[in-house]
Amino acid sequence: MVVSNEARGAVNIVLFNWLAYLGVAPFVIGIAMEVTGYSIASIDGRLWFTAYSCVILSFLCGIWWGGALNHDRHKHRVLLALLSNAIALIGWLALLFYRTPYALPVLALAFLFVERAEAFLKPNSSRLASYFKTRTHVSYLVIACHLIMFIALWR
Repeated sequence: MVVSNEARGAVNIVLFNWLAYLGVAPFVIGIAMEVTGYSIASIDGRLWFTAYSCVILSFLCGIWWGGALNHDRHKHRVLLALLSNAIALIGWLALLFYRTPYALPVLALAFLFVERAEAFLKPNSSRLASYFKTRTHVSYLVIACHLIMFIALWR
């Protein structure tokens, strides 16, 4: 059976869409750990959640970095490279201060910034519009998870 490149691309987008939504699960696990007081190897829900948030934020920034490297004619190439580093560092600082009330709002705002900046700067191929629509939905789910965790921590 011969599968066209277009069909292969559609299957790949479906896979990446599923993976994007599945990526919300560790946020939900962190919230559940915090609410129940459960910990894994002395890692509580707050650390789990904040560390995972930082990892995903760094991953998203890495996509910008790759976009800047691979699209040498992109009009925002330098800005993407600089922003990718700045946002990743902000995430790392939030992780260092994960026990303070500031870490979660900073991370939520960083996710919002990444989502809005992607809509404006368009660092990736337009042929992936379906995937980036999914990423927008997932970004808002992640931001909602940050709000829920913030409420769980400060109730």
